[in-house]
Amino acid sequence: MTTDLRLPLLVVCLIGVTTSVRIAAGPIVRVQLPRAGATDSSAPAVGSERRIAAESVVAIVSRDPFRIGGRPTLPAYDPQRLVEQLAPPTPKPTLILVGVVNGSDPSAVIEGLPGVEGARVVQVGDVVAGLQIKKIANGRVVIAGLDTTWVLEVREPWKP
Repeated sequence: MTTDLRLPLLVVCLIGVTTSVRIAAGPIVRVQLPRAGATDSSAPAVGSERRIAAESVVAIVSRDPFRIGGRPTLPAYDPQRLVEQLAPPTPKPTLILVGVVNGSDPSAVIEGLPGVEGARVVQVGDVVAGLQIKKIANGRVVIAGLDTTWVLEVREPWKP
């Protein structure tokens, strides 16, 4: 580095250090509290004497700002009533596609259908315990029900 650059670099560093110390050491603008004699703590503040119009209060109270529909919750909140235990949702069945028979009227063999012991042969359109068979094609079965759609594929143990 040449001597021509050392002086400007030294000046810039000195200004930066001075600015940093000034900001860290004290506020840039002085803040002063009003004198104790200027306000009397026993007298009420002017802003608190202002009254809100009755129409405004009625308008605010007539609608519940915390509910969009303005309707109470069902059931109504009652702190005296013990909390009721809600029944757990029904578990989703574990469905297994054992095999598919393709043809003009395809069918599939499915295990794990609720209310059925073992495997069951189903066709498109069949409904078993609320589960509807939507599609059977190319080794796949689409089943809809219980707020879920399953796409089952034939198990192939030889494939990893």
